[in-house]
Amino acid sequence: MIRDGSLILAGVLFALATGCTQNSGGSARETAPGRENLRGASSDGGTFRAKPSYRNAQQLSDSVKIGMPQRVVEAMFGPPDKAGYKIYGRAAGTPWRALVWEWVFEDVNPPRALSIVFQEDGSGAWRVNHGDWPE
Repeated sequence: MIRDGSLILAGVLFALATGCTQNSGGSARETAPGRENLRGASSDGGTFRAKPSYRNAQQLSDSVKIGMPQRVVEAMFGPPDKAGYKIYGRAAGTPWRALVWEWVFEDVNPPRALSIVFQEDGSGAWRVNHGDWPE
């Protein structure tokens, strides 16, 4: 999942450097669990870009790193198609609550999905724990 994607990562970091704001007003779309209503502060007032193609998402996924903030992942892939909470670690005796995001790519046959699992850090922020392309 992690390869040399420094050019892609640089683009994402540039997009983040231009600023993000929280949208405190009402929104027509529901916010997925664990997501803030984030909007890119682009010059035309647009929102984050749409979900990338499957091919581009594969390349972007190589740039996802453990500990990466949730907002960076959303800037890369757009809002998730599915989101929810799951408990990990029960069998190990140290359960922890995870936020799981999934993007479904239907521009490939058969459709594929990217799943990224976030873990809450000590400050209340969600950070990448792991991710994969389940079969």
